[in-house]
Order: sequence, then structure tokens, then C-alpha cells
Amino acid sequence: MEELFSELEDKGLVRNIKKRTVLLYQGEVPRSAYIMRKGIIKVYSINSTGNEQIVSFYVAGDLFPISWVFGKTSATLYYYETLTDCELLAVDKPALHNAIYGKSRFLLKAFDYLTTNYISALLRITSLEQSRASEKIMFTLYYLLFRHGKETKPGIFSVKLELTHVVIADLVGLTRETTAIELNKLKKLGIVKYDSKEYIINRTKLEHLMGEDSFGSLFAA
Repeated sequence: MEELFSELEDKGLVRNIKKRTVLLYQGEVPRSAYIMRKGIIKVYSINSTGNEQIVSFYVAGDLFPISWVFGKTSATLYYYETLTDCELLAVDKPALHNAIYGKSRFLLKAFDYLTTNYISALLRITSLEQSRASEKIMFTLYYLLFRHGKETKPGIFSVKLELTHVVIADLVGLTRETTAIELNKLKKLGIVKYDSKEYIINRTKLEHLMGEDSFGSLFAA
């Protein structure tokens, strides 16, 4: 979406947002669509007990809020909060639509982007459906490497997100203690290495442990 950012830069407003800023509130009617150039945004809801339930993350190249952009909702479904300092472009929805639908290359890129998001959502649902904590963590790591990973070596993916044990726990719906235990198990098996800013995931070993070798076809193209 970087090309789309450049195409619309003179029609929108480039905004630099400090970390831990709520950009959009659940139920808010957005004034603009946003295209990200730098940073990480956390998308979440707040459950009945007042706790955050992380839905996903947006990074450079992402477009949001998608449901509003493409006319499926009249307001935002979630909260959008910056995890890091962010640079993004705020642009009117009609201008965005004109760019996407007016040029075939942008339409194809939008289709590819939405397809990737759809598959990511299915992987995310699959991770939440797992009954055991270990499986929830494994499938969540697979979701993260598919949605946000960059292959640095054959079968080795780097996920550059600020994912503390607390953030992973909120993403999966487990306690921080359980999340830390399960991640350490995977670390000892050589499946994942991580620090506060990056996760290195061995996709081949992860697929083998999950028993989901068929998922490899997601990367065949």
C-alpha cells in the first residue's frame, strides 16, 4: 500500500501520532480512512470485565478501518491504539475509493490485501478455537508469521512487533504466566526465539509440531 500512500499523499493529511494514543474508539464514526507508513497499531475490544481483548495489529502498508472503508459498517468495531510512534495518512473515503477503483493496479493490490487479511482472520479464529493453551500459542504464532512475518532464511520468519508476554496473553486469551510457560517450551524446542521487539519463528518445526503440514501451501506462491 506504499504506492497508494504516495498516490494520495497530496489529497490527505500525513499525521505523526505518539505511542499509546487511541486513534479511533469503538463505535466512533471515522472522519477519514488511514494508510500506515510507519509504526504499529493495536486493535482491540474491551470485554465485560473491563479487560482488553486484542483482535489484531496494523503495521506499515495497512489500511483501516477496513469494514468502514468498504461500507460494511457505519462506525468502527474496535479501538485502534498506537503501540509505537506512528506515521500515517488520513484521507477522505471518496478519494480513497477513486484511487482504488479508478486504477486497475490499485484494485488488484486491494484484492490481494483483502485476501491476505481474510486468510489471516481464519488463522486467528483457528488459534482461538484450540482447547489447549499450547495449541493456542502455536496457532497464534503461525497467524503472526503469516500476517506479519518476513522470511529471512528458508523457513525462518522474523515478526517485528513489540510482543511482550502480556500482549501475547491478551491476544490469545490466556494468563501471562501460562503464556510465558508455553513460549519457553517452544523456545527450548528451537521453534521460536524472541525479545521485546522481535520474534524469530521456525515455520517448518512449528508446522510439524502443530501437525499442520498442509499450511505450508499458504507460502507456495
